[in-house]
Amino acid sequence: MLPALIALSAVQVAFAQEDGRIIINRVEVWGLFYKGMVIAFTIGAIVMGVIAYVVFRFRESNPKNVAREPAEGH
Repeated sequence: MLPALIALSAVQVAFAQEDGRIIINRVEVWGLFYKGMVIAFTIGAIVMGVIAYVVFRFRESNPKNVAREPAEGH
């Protein structure tokens, strides 16, 4: 998704130069940086939420995870 976002932004900048508008490169670079950081934080939050759910759901003290039969060798 990030490469598509970068490509789309680059295309927008290229067409903006043909329209005669002035492009300030450092502003465009910071704009791409902020877009990328928003995507990275969103993906990170989703991954951390999934990890927290899995840890909470499959914790050892959860009654659903108690062994119903004795394990071999015990």
